[in-house]
Amino acid sequence: MAEAAIWGIHGGKTGDADKLFLQGNCIAIGWEQVGDLKSLKPDREAFKSKVASVYPEKKPGAIPVDAGQLYRFAHEVHVGDLVAYPSKADRQIHLGRVEGDYRFVSDSDD
Repeated sequence: MAEAAIWGIHGGKTGDADKLFLQGNCIAIGWEQVGDLKSLKPDREAFKSKVASVYPEKKPGAIPVDAGQLYRFAHEVHVGDLVAYPSKADRQIHLGRVEGDYRFVSDSDD
C-alpha cells in the first residue's frame, strides 16, 4: 500500500475559505476562469497553456508555478492523502483526509 501524501492548502489571502473547508468538509481551489481541470490533457504543458490563455496578464515566471498547483490538485491529490489547512481565523492548523476524487463545481457561491 502506498504511503499517503501530505498536502498544504491555503484558503485565500484573508482566510475566506474557513466556512467551506471547516464546515463544508471539503477543500477547493479558485481559478474559476480555468474551468474543469479534468477537461485539460493530463500533462503540465496543457495546464501552462490554459493558465497563460485565460490570465494573459500573468508574468511568464508565474505561469508554471500556477499551472503546477492546478495540475497537482487535479492529478496528484488522491483519496487517503492528508491535508493541512492553516486557518487565519483561529490560527490553528486543521488536518483532514481526502475522502473523494476531484470534481468541478461551477455554480458554487464559494
